[in-house]
Amino acid sequence: MSLLTLTGLVPVADAVVTRTIILKGKQFSPRSVTIKRGDKVRFRWAGGSHNLIGPRARVAAQRNGTKTVTFTARGTYRYKCTLHKDMTTRVKVT
Repeated sequence: MSLLTLTGLVPVADAVVTRTIILKGKQFSPRSVTIKRGDKVRFRWAGGSHNLIGPRARVAAQRNGTKTVTFTARGTYRYKCTLHKDMTTRVKVT
């Protein structure tokens, strides 16, 4: 019998975290986030017209709304709005 069973403690998996990246003006905010594998990022339109191009996210130009992406593999994922030069963000999954 394990010590966890004897003490009544049960191991709990890490809770899934959802981070938000806002598309507003001519930038993403924040420009970079670091999350754990299994976490989510919610892209939220909050001003102006933007599209979203990147892994598992291809959203046509819109002025409001959200798009949520779940990241299941480690790596660095880059997203951009092609309507605005240099409008990029990065999601690093550890």
